[in-house]
Amino acid sequence: EDNLQNCLNIYIRGPTYYRKDFAYKNDLLLKSNSRVIHIPVVFVHPIDVLDVQSAIICGKNLNFTVIARSGGHSSESYSIGDSNYANTQTAKIGPGVTLNTLYYSLSEQDFAFPSGECSTIGVGIMMGGGLGGLMRKFGTSSDNLRDAQIVLANGTIVDHVKEYPDLFWALRGAGNAGYGIVTSLTLKIYPIQKIVTSMVFTYDFDQTKLVYSVMNELGNSFHQNLYIETNHEDDIQFVIRGLYLGSLNEAKPHVQKLIELTNPKNESYVEGDWYNTFTINDIGSRNIYKDKTFYIDSSGLSCEGVEYLMGFMKNFTTNFLVVTMLVTGRVNEIGRNETAFVHRGLLYMMQILIYLDEVNYETQNYTSYESYQNHIDKDLYDWQCRYYGEHFGKLVEIKQKYNP
Repeated sequence: EDNLQNCLNIYIRGPTYYRKDFAYKNDLLLKSNSRVIHIPVVFVHPIDVLDVQSAIICGKNLNFTVIARSGGHSSESYSIGDSNYANTQTAKIGPGVTLNTLYYSLSEQDFAFPSGECSTIGVGIMMGGGLGGLMRKFGTSSDNLRDAQIVLANGTIVDHVKEYPDLFWALRGAGNAGYGIVTSLTLKIYPIQKIVTSMVFTYDFDQTKLVYSVMNELGNSFHQNLYIETNHEDDIQFVIRGLYLGSLNEAKPHVQKLIELTNPKNESYVEGDWYNTFTINDIGSRNIYKDKTFYIDSSGLSCEGVEYLMGFMKNFTTNFLVVTMLVTGRVNEIGRNETAFVHRGLLYMMQILIYLDEVNYETQNYTSYESYQNHIDKDLYDWQCRYYGEHFGKLVEIKQKYNP
């Protein structure tokens, strides 16, 4: 460790925090899941790509593994670049930017980018897919990655990944698999409606089968401006949360059939700007939880699958959250092989968070054989196939080429 510290002291201009430093503890606490604890030798806060290059070379030469962590830890000069969005329809950002910072900066000029709903996380989510409220309209985050700068394992700086088609393909869906450290991202951004409408429909728990049946039927026909997810937190009632890119008057016709067929016991609608609507409920709390994800194919969740899920939720002995996101629209218009993000032609992505408990593997009997790679699960059996499908072999070859 002394040799590593000497190397970093010579070549790194940004702050470095070791275990003896007070600031080290603050860095260690900056993660959302306190169930998983890793104790690094040092936290390096690079101020530019040369610092990243130096950290990689020091680590490689001294046999220390270098891991990138996104999430708002770089200096302001290493964050959001060119702000002339209207002319370029792109935004160049550094990896330390949080989604909240990105969303706010874009919203100031009436632009948006499709990504996750937890705005406190870092933009690293973009290279593993990036699912959220705008995906049915614009696709996943990785679908809208236009270029990147990366420092490879040998210290080489690649300024334009798009000039390396295999590496660019891999970064869009499997970029968190260790090809190097990404130091900037160029994103396709979109003009956004000034007004969006959020909605919540409340149901009794015993309406779960009816709601899934209707969503199975309507899921592919909803307008692309409409995003829908179900939220179950107990076995008493649950909600459908929706977001429509437009006013309340524009939104209502697009949910009318859903309402007629499911008969919610309560409806609520709120108009607002898209930035505040996306971030209003996001408090970024740290919790101890186990997270599982499953994709459900285009036929939807079967009656037997819903019955199993309901029984599953009734038997929970701890707090839980089951989220079922509708992932049709633009996400499914992009070919399965166009990027490394393999999850296409599916109806839902289901996420199950159980606090201090485990998820029963019998759920695989009612879901597809795919899981979402941005929610890493160290206990997942056959993760290679579940995360990356038939792309895994090609991804291994690309990694051997750029990070042997």
